[in-house]
Amino acid sequence: MIQHPNQKTIKKEASFAGIGLHTGNSSSLKFIPAPVNTGVIFIRKDLPGKPNIPATIDHVVGVVRGTTLGINGAQIHTVEHICSALLGLGIDNLLIEVDANEPPVADGSAKPFVEVLLSSGLLEQDQPKKILELIEPVIYKANETEIRIEPARNFSIHCQLIFNHPLIGKQEKFFQIDTETYIREIAPARTFCFDYEVEALKRKGLARGGSLDNAVVVGLDRIYNKEKKLRFEDEFVRHKILDFMGDFFLLGKTVLGKIDAIKVGHGHNINFVKELTKVGELAHGK
Repeated sequence: MIQHPNQKTIKKEASFAGIGLHTGNSSSLKFIPAPVNTGVIFIRKDLPGKPNIPATIDHVVGVVRGTTLGINGAQIHTVEHICSALLGLGIDNLLIEVDANEPPVADGSAKPFVEVLLSSGLLEQDQPKKILELIEPVIYKANETEIRIEPARNFSIHCQLIFNHPLIGKQEKFFQIDTETYIREIAPARTFCFDYEVEALKRKGLARGGSLDNAVVVGLDRIYNKEKKLRFEDEFVRHKILDFMGDFFLLGKTVLGKIDAIKVGHGHNINFVKELTKVGELAHGK
């Protein structure tokens, strides 16, 4: 019998501020400890009534260039980097007050959120985590994308990224996920886009807060960032794993399984998580 750890929150409040990646809005947030079985809830304190938006798959309302949560017209955009940090650190219960419709993008990775949360201290609570135990593999396929999870005694991800681009090409990475591996190998990987996408995104009202400070911009033969280099040789596929973990967090339960993922993106990630919520006959939700 596998022993599952208890739920976690943080020991004390912590704050973070910056601009939103897509909206360009100034944004500040506050992480607040929460009791067991609360889950993670975004609170739009800038709106009348301070609506609460649970970070669950049922509240996903958009997946264009990021994952958007919403309830009764109130929305919070681009939550995947924060949610990825929460999954990587094993945090189950948290209130996140936000004074805009998008959290700060920070440096385009999850590393700044990890650092802020760790500075608050992690607190183990007195109830076990909610577990989804798989009995059979669950497979999602759509065009060239395939995501598969099969039962395992731990949590691992093997991800393949394929771009017809000289600086990216095919990248793949496997990680057995634990907190230290996440902090060291996944959290620092930054979001990326191609130089020819930038103007098109801005015409669509996206990436208004994007800059070389918070995204890796890839040209045909160069990286445009001020450092002129990547944090990892395979930073692109690592960021895909980071994003996947953020979307996977919205399942709201801990899963032990081996994940194999090819050509993932937010829409596919969310559809895969929705498939996992349907497998009552294949899994036990505890």
